[in-house]
Amino acid sequence: MNRIHKQFSNQFRTQWFKIKFYREKPDINNVKRLEKVRFCQAIKDGVLYPVILDKESINCPGALYAFGWQNQQELIEHCKDKINLSGKELDDLISQQPRFKKPFKYIGINMEGEPDLIVSNILPRDAMDLINLYHRKTGKILNVSLCSMMSVCSGIAVKTFLENQITFSFGCMDSREYGQIDRSRLVVGVPKKFFHLVKTDV
Repeated sequence: MNRIHKQFSNQFRTQWFKIKFYREKPDINNVKRLEKVRFCQAIKDGVLYPVILDKESINCPGALYAFGWQNQQELIEHCKDKINLSGKELDDLISQQPRFKKPFKYIGINMEGEPDLIVSNILPRDAMDLINLYHRKTGKILNVSLCSMMSVCSGIAVKTFLENQITFSFGCMDSREYGQIDRSRLVVGVPKKFFHLVKTDV
């Protein structure tokens, strides 16, 4: 199961990343602790080496809010001059965003062991193939809700974990820039509940 992200990579011809949330500090030998990064930016660094993040690592107010490390009012103050919405509209939108009420202490990217979820930037055709696998395995329709704010931290990482469901996002302006998400791709999160969609022999 430790290679599940590689098997998804082979199936969908793109890089997948393991995400793990920790209540206590994990073994961080041979792991790089990043500083002053956005969560979406840190994910792409997982191509090069395993990454560990904590509250002090993140400099994005949206990610700090999503992971339970900052309150809503602080995020509103940051966003009100950036997003063309009234205070009430912004407050309502942020209130609907998934977030950890009980924050984890650390977030691992491509760490050893079984992840809580895997994420990738995939082509629309590959998203269709993934949904087809979901249909065949579950016999159900996959319901998706979308938001263009905090798209990777809240809309993918936190939402996938809390809802234990496959999630999709078209990204946000920051994730497209700092996470280097190509305009032809969208972001997907798959919780370990659905790792079986791609057959594995390990």
